[in-house]
Amino acid sequence: MGDSENDRAFILKAWRAYIESSGRLVAELEHRMKTASGLDMGDFNMLLLLSEAPDERMRMGELARELAFAPGRLTYRATNLAKRGWIERKASGSDKRGIWAILTTDGRRVLRKARPLHARLVDELMIDHLDRSQAEVMLEVFTSLNDRMRGLSDEPAQKSRISG
Repeated sequence: MGDSENDRAFILKAWRAYIESSGRLVAELEHRMKTASGLDMGDFNMLLLLSEAPDERMRMGELARELAFAPGRLTYRATNLAKRGWIERKASGSDKRGIWAILTTDGRRVLRKARPLHARLVDELMIDHLDRSQAEVMLEVFTSLNDRMRGLSDEPAQKSRISG
């Protein structure tokens, strides 16, 4: 029983270190990106995903899942990016309910300018401070966590398809 309590205390200490450091890392990255480029991390990630998608377009539902955004939050962000001319939203021709988010030429240009800054900041704030063994642990832990969390986020959709 003692080992189990010690293990749990150690794991909770690791959890706290993760939560606090990741929050600080994201906040610092967000601040520096916004100050230097005008893009916050949500904007950057949305433009990045669109740039990597076939034909630089994704359905809004798929984009929300990939970004782990609630649909309303994604709609708000997409509206703002469309007002800035960085994305275009179009109804799907085959499915009138579906909406595409499409990267525009201006969005591509903004992303192209922001990518080197983002890479430099990620290097400066994290990558340059890790060795290979630390990166291997991170990859193992966070790949497993990401896979598990994606599975959880898919469950409600699967249940509603089965019951509805």
